[in-house]
Amino acid sequence: MDSPAPTVSVLIATYNKRRTLQHAIDSVLWQTFGDFELWVIGDGCTDDSAELVASYGDPRVHWYNLPRNTGYQSEPHNEGLRRARGRYIAYLNHDDVWLPDHLERLVAVLERGEADVAYSILEWVLSWRDDYADIPDYPNAPVPPEASATMHHRALIDEIGGWKSPSEVYSVPRAEFLRRAHFAGKRFVLVPRLTVLKFGAETREYGDAGRQAEYMVRIRSEPDFAHGEVAALLARAQHEVERLPSLRRLRRQGLDAVRRWLAGRHIDPARLVFWHRRGRHIRAWRRAHALGPVDVPERR
Repeated sequence: MDSPAPTVSVLIATYNKRRTLQHAIDSVLWQTFGDFELWVIGDGCTDDSAELVASYGDPRVHWYNLPRNTGYQSEPHNEGLRRARGRYIAYLNHDDVWLPDHLERLVAVLERGEADVAYSILEWVLSWRDDYADIPDYPNAPVPPEASATMHHRALIDEIGGWKSPSEVYSVPRAEFLRRAHFAGKRFVLVPRLTVLKFGAETREYGDAGRQAEYMVRIRSEPDFAHGEVAALLARAQHEVERLPSLRRLRRQGLDAVRRWLAGRHIDPARLVFWHRRGRHIRAWRRAHALGPVDVPERR
């Protein structure tokens, strides 16, 4: 007899990142909201990620490995969507970490019927000096929320479709997917809580697992961890506001204003950059992450 469908299906796309994947899974399993299933979808993994997932022995945790590496999250996420049984879909990158109340906070907003897509505040963990909070004023933000901070109704996929291949889009597939939801008139609601830590490539100097292990210990041991992080981020933001603006910041603010204007008129800013080709972003992303090339054709 099949078990009842869970409220949330959590999807983690992964490729040969066993050490960071462990922390991501741990942060799902410590959630205060426990009515979920977790699908870890390998993008043709060749390491021991399958053994790691099996070691949890939790009936909510499932593994599937694609037969070949596709080079990005799109196909692993689409495979997870095909297998998902929950009313809501939540995403977590394999090197990011949720705070324990992430699912509880976002489910509450969706259950009240306030949104089609809920998203929370996310902290980028970069270097010791450069952590910052990502609080996009979506839907007209220059950059949509990160996948690890979002949750949406499962029915959204039936209406707008799943994640597109990098060769089909001008921007990154995650941004294109959320902009497609925005352009379809879906309601986005910010949950004003810090619930996600996103670890940037700059943390590699700390080892294969970056600073995830350090932060996992802090979250477990510091009762006011989230409040302390937000206070530190606000102090850094105040310092930045009081400084004379750099040319780089002025340039970024000007470009963001243009992107915001375009997004508010249902025009994807990425399409107006004339040197962009579909598939270009995935090639640049893989180079930045020291990954080999994949068969992703560039198209106009």
